This record gives sequence, C-alpha cells and structure tokens, in this order.
Amino acid sequence: MTYHFIGLGGIGMSALARVLLQSGQKVQGSDAKESALLNALTLEGAKVQIGHSEEAIKDAVTVIYSTDIKEDNIELIRAKEAHLPILHRSDLLHELMKGKKNLLVTGTHGKTTTTALLASVLVEAGLDPSFVIGGMIRSLNTNGRAGKGDYFVAEADESDGSFLKTAAEYAIITNLEDDHLNYWGSSEALDGAFEKFIKQTQHLVWCCDDERLAKLVPKGVSYGFSQHADFPIHHFGQTQAGVVFDLGPYEQIELNLLGRHNALNGAAVFALALLLKIPEEVVRVAFKKFSGTGRRLERIGEKHKVAVYDDYGHHPREIRATLKALRDHVRERRLIAVFQPHRFSRVRDLFEEFINCFDDADIVVMTDIYSAGELPLSGITSAALYSRMREKFGSKVLFFPRTHLESGVAQILKPLDVVLTLGAGDVTKAGDPILNQYAERAPKLKVGILFGGTSPEHAVSKMSALNIAKDLDATVYDIQVFKLSKDGQWGFGFDAELCTTGPKISAEVLQELVKCDVCIPVFHGTQGEDGMIGGFLDTLSLPYVGCNYRSGAICMHKAWTKYVALNHNVATAPFFEMDRLTYKKDPESLLQKIEERLGFPVWIKPIHLGSSIGVSRAANRDDLAASAKLAFEHDDVIIVEKEVIGRQIEFAVLGNDYIQIALPAEIMSDGAFVAFDKKYGESAMQIQVPAFLSEIEKQVGFELVERLYRACRCKGLARIDFFLDQKGHFWFNEINPFPGFTDTSAYPKMWQTTGMSMEKLNDELIALAMHNSRQLKVKS
Repeated sequence: MTYHFIGLGGIGMSALARVLLQSGQKVQGSDAKESALLNALTLEGAKVQIGHSEEAIKDAVTVIYSTDIKEDNIELIRAKEAHLPILHRSDLLHELMKGKKNLLVTGTHGKTTTTALLASVLVEAGLDPSFVIGGMIRSLNTNGRAGKGDYFVAEADESDGSFLKTAAEYAIITNLEDDHLNYWGSSEALDGAFEKFIKQTQHLVWCCDDERLAKLVPKGVSYGFSQHADFPIHHFGQTQAGVVFDLGPYEQIELNLLGRHNALNGAAVFALALLLKIPEEVVRVAFKKFSGTGRRLERIGEKHKVAVYDDYGHHPREIRATLKALRDHVRERRLIAVFQPHRFSRVRDLFEEFINCFDDADIVVMTDIYSAGELPLSGITSAALYSRMREKFGSKVLFFPRTHLESGVAQILKPLDVVLTLGAGDVTKAGDPILNQYAERAPKLKVGILFGGTSPEHAVSKMSALNIAKDLDATVYDIQVFKLSKDGQWGFGFDAELCTTGPKISAEVLQELVKCDVCIPVFHGTQGEDGMIGGFLDTLSLPYVGCNYRSGAICMHKAWTKYVALNHNVATAPFFEMDRLTYKKDPESLLQKIEERLGFPVWIKPIHLGSSIGVSRAANRDDLAASAKLAFEHDDVIIVEKEVIGRQIEFAVLGNDYIQIALPAEIMSDGAFVAFDKKYGESAMQIQVPAFLSEIEKQVGFELVERLYRACRCKGLARIDFFLDQKGHFWFNEINPFPGFTDTSAYPKMWQTTGMSMEKLNDELIALAMHNSRQLKVKS
C-alpha cells in the first residue's frame, strides 16, 4: 500500500511516515517548502514533492492529513473527488498501535519531552519500542521508529480532541491548562475531555501538583513536588548539566535537562518505568544519556561570547517555566527573550497571561503574531499585546517586525548576553542569523582594570591585576589599565611613572575612566578593597566587579563581620576590639580585660588589613602589649582573638543573586602562622586544593559560607575563611571582599580545580558587575 501525506514535513507527520517506511510500506508526500526533515525522509525512501498539486494524488493511495490541513487544500479536494481512503493522522496512529501495548502521554505542556524520555528508557531497557514523537530525540536522531517489541509510545494530542480516539493501557498526564479553546470552546469542555481520557486509561501516572487536574480525582499513581504524591520530588537542584532530585526513596536521580518542569517530566517517566518493571539502574542510565528533543531549550550556538537558545514554548506557562530554567542555568547574565506570539486565538484567550510570564527576562523582544493559518481577529494584534506589555515592563520590552527581527536583535546584543527565541512559528529560524549578524558587528566591552592604591598591599594588587588582565579575551574586551600610585595619583598602565604634583586624577584619566563599560577594581587592603573605590565608581555610575562601598566596608572590618556572623548563628572565636585612643588612655586596664575574657594564647590583628600585615601571636601579657603596639602601627583599631587550634579552610564564592561556591582549599601551615612574605612568591606557603574534607564537612561549610555571604550583602566575589577544629566544628575567621589573583593565591586555584578557567572566571565577574548595575538602575 502507498500512503500519501499532505504536509509530510510536519514533525508529527514525518514520525508516522518513518514508522510506515520501516514497516515496508511505500510513502510519498508533499509540503510547501523544502526542509532538512524532508531531505532526510527522501534518503529513507519517501518520494517528496515540494508544493501541493492535484497531480501529487495518484490512484490506489491512502491519504493522510492533519488538523492543520484546511478543507480547501487542493490535494485533499482531489482525494475526496477520487473517493480515496482518507485518514486523519490520529486515525493512522490508532491503526499502527493495534496489536501493541500503548503508552500515551498527554497534557497541555511537556508531552514531547516526556514521550521522548519514555521512549529512550524503553530503548535502553532493550524493549525495542515503536514510537511517534512530536520532536527529534537528539540521542537517537529520530522522531519515529517501528520497533519489534510489544510497546508503542506516542503523544496523545489534546489540541483537536484526537487523544480520545485510543484507550490507553498506560498513560501519563503532565498537566491541564486552558489552551486550544478555539477547538474546545470552553474550559469545562476541555476538563470533560480529560476526564473521559482518565476513565478510559487502565494504568495512569499523573501530576498531583496540578490543582485543576487533581480536581478530576484521577485514579492512579501520582508524582510531583507535593509531599502528598505517591512519588514526591525532594532535594531538587540544578547543575550546569541538568537537574538532580530525589523521587520518594530513589536518591540523586540525574537528568540532563534544565528546570523544575523537567524534573516533573523525569519523575513521571521514572514512575511509569517502575510500573513496567524496568530496573531502576536502567532508567538512571537512560536519563544520563538523554539529551532532550529539538526545539526544547535547544542550544543553537555561541559566538563572540553570546549564546542563543531556541524553545517551542508558546503558552504562558511553558514560557514562564522555560525562562526560569534558563535563568537558573545562566544565572545573572542578561537574558533576552525573543517572543513570537502563535495564533490570534491563543493571544485572545491568554492575553493577560502573556503579560505576566516574562519576569525572568531582562529584555523582551516581540515580533508579529504567527497566524498558523488563522484569520486575524478584531483587536487582537501584536501592537495591542506590545502596548500592554510596555505598560508593565516599560523600556524592557522592544518590538521588531518579523522582517527585521534578526537585524534588530543583533544590534542590541553585547558580549555575555544570552538569547532565547520562543514560539511555535518560524522564530525558530532566527537563531543562526542573529548570531551571524551579531558576530559581524563583534562589539567589544571596554574594561577598566584599576590597581595599586595607598595600602601596604600595593605590590600584591599589581600582581593580581596583571594576572586578571592576561586572561581577559582581547577579542571581546578592550582593556584599559588605570594605576593608583602609593601617593594617590591616578595614571595609565602597569608601569606608569606618575607625577606627584598637580591634580590627583587628571581630566584625561577621568575621561577615559568614564568611557569604560565595566571596571575591575583590583585593590587589596584599605582605601580600595574596603569599598572606597567602589563608592567612587558609584558616583560615576560605572559598573564594577565586587562589593559596594557598604558591604566592602563591613567585610574589611574584622570585628563587624564577626558581629554579623554571631547574629546569624555562625560560630567565631571570642574576640575583643579596641581603638588606639582608648588603649592609649589606659592600656593596663584593657590588657587586663583581654586576659580575663580571652586568656592566652591570642592573636592580635589590625582590624582593616589583610594578608597577615601587623598580625602576631601573644602567649602572655608582655607579648600582648608588644603585639598591640605592632598592630597599632598599621591601624587605628585592632582586634584580639582567642586562638583556635584547627585547619585553615578557605572558600571561594561567586555571585549576586545566585551563589556559586568552589571546592574549598586548605592552607598547609601545620598550625603555624603564615606571615605576609610567605603568602607570595617562590617561597609561598602550600595550598591543598581541594581540601580533604568529608561530604558532611563540605556541605556544612557551604551552608555557613552562603549564610555569611548573603548576611554581609556581598556582591560579585569573596573569599571566606574558617578554622576547622578536631571535633569538626567550623569557626569563622574573616572575609576578603576582593581576594588575591596572584600565581599563589587560593581563590583562582579553587575555581580552576572546580573546572572554571581564569578566562571563564573573568567573564563571570564581568557579567556579575553588569547585572548588579542593572539591578541598581531598576531600583532607582
């Protein structure tokens, strides 16, 4: 028998064609335009015609059409006139499933991904299933297969009611929400159809997080984030590769897809696989191999440090979930959603919902409504939707007509941006042209590296700045170096000889500084790392890496950070702070107080300095007096801390809203004090990265570090140091708001061990600086 497909290039129609071809049937078909999918089908044995015509319909063929094919299609008219057998695609699917145990997936969202994942699990289990899927399974490079096994996996399409044509032996319902009301007419009719589907299903797996679905009181196995589910999801997390979660008693399930919604899809498949008695380990292996389907948060490519993704999402709930998943993945980078509304009827039915689904985007670019063959509806226009979105989001929303979409988006892009094209129409074709046109512009960000300063750590600042500069990508960043001398004079370059007369900062230097897109103030110690330079850059409205003047000042004050730590239930050694004037008036009284409160031994430190400058240990009253004198040579305020015997553990932190913590390091000093001259150069102390900690110790440390980082309102980066005693207790030591980047510094080593290169670390820091600046503008 020969089957003729009207619209053979459709993703669902092509899947059916593949099953027929693999079953030995003859397949032919037509479509309006050439495509890679049609070319592939030609190679697989199908006869393909571009364009529709009467001549395409021959006698003795069975004609297959989909709901998208209109009654006035010339081939459909010819088939009716010739009294040829005509089958809707759902009727053909029903015929193909006869004699097989069918596994159906339905729901408003998530059908394609869930069906593809289910089929992949059965393939991994060696069950050789047949399947028809509305998307390409990347790992299998197909959307349809005629297997020899007992099972047939397919999407059950609710959009046109065809999901009711086949009673399911096993089924998953992902969710239930208003969509395709142009077909159903009302929410009540849609609910009634799902209720009927439930009743004709033998074994059901359903999402109990969906309140509307739950009202239908399905009988079967439930899953969801609700702890009332039969298979509850807990301990959910997202990595760079995908999601990790526990499902009931099954721990650490890994799936290489992003977002909470994909954890739900994974939970549904895991539960159904267990019902089918597929071994747990087989399911886990299939999940790790699964790389998703085409047009489901698909990475199109990256050029000049701009990444482009594409997603089929065209319903507000899908858009919201996809944006949240991508936001959690790219964190603070500027996220630009390029949205093509799909169907006038959908925009009409979900108008207000579309207004409220783009909160996770930094910029929303709208284009014309993709009609999908519908006639325009009065008052339902892209202009009306754009106007309403501008009311809510203001200048965050832009509009480019479809004919100028790629060029318009390319013009607004900057390095480190992330683009997501959204919609079921031809916006999927925009990704590559956007990247190519942007790469032709290849704009650079001007990065100002500021270093030096009046602190004793001036030389260390230069070493750090040199290392940062050499690992900045010169094809993306235009680098300008600004030196602040020990005398407080500003100039250009690492080795500038600065005049000590005249203004501290010349007009020329200031003019170049304000041209910077972002600054990296690489200062260590006072009058730099303590927020002073950050405050200066704030007055110039310049984005910069690191803490602002408030959090910088808190972090560089060793006593203030300890007060914050204690207030947030983070243990710190008992301490005593005193200022020079008070000490000068009555030193013996203060020394007596310290001895009574803390005992010996103690450590004495200048309260604002880092890098061990002015730090010493006292074992008795005489040592204490001498140490106080030394510390006061470097600062007006000092801190005395009770000694903690333990390992020195350091944590590297990165982030603004999203916090990343690298694998920790340990300073290998055998309990000895590490002097300033032992921190840098060839004879520097040894650092163990990663530190040898148990999993419990690492998790406890991570939690304390994040708690402190947020409590001190840190931004961008910090290094947070602890002592770990023999009982496994962490004792907070100090925070460095801009840690060293020298060859011997722990901070970059920790990230490198975690898998982040210096170039990538620089990118992250610049993205965080730009994000913080955007947030400040929103708040103002």
